[in-house]
Amino acid sequence: MSALQTAPETDADRRRHKRFNLLHSASLREGTRVVDCVIRDISLSGARVLVKRRSVVEQQELVLDIEGVGLLHSRIVWQREDQAGVQFLVTPATVQSCMNAAWGRDLDIL
Repeated sequence: MSALQTAPETDADRRRHKRFNLLHSASLREGTRVVDCVIRDISLSGARVLVKRRSVVEQQELVLDIEGVGLLHSRIVWQREDQAGVQFLVTPATVQSCMNAAWGRDLDIL
């Protein structure tokens, strides 16, 4: 299980849901193409992932396969060098349910 910590908030933080710092293995899947990544922070509406290089296309719909959690339909919303922003295309309740089932506790992120 990965340790989660609340990410520091800033005045510029416009996110709808609280973010949690995380280091957790995952992969971005689009058809038969798979790009390994590491989740750096996560919320009920999306995640910031580290990738080896700019290997995904902005606005591309794909699946984020979070090791031990499952598949979340997503979209790439931004990219910078070795990082990408992923927006979940499922409801926050679905994300919460997947995380609770996998990590066995309420993450208090609703």
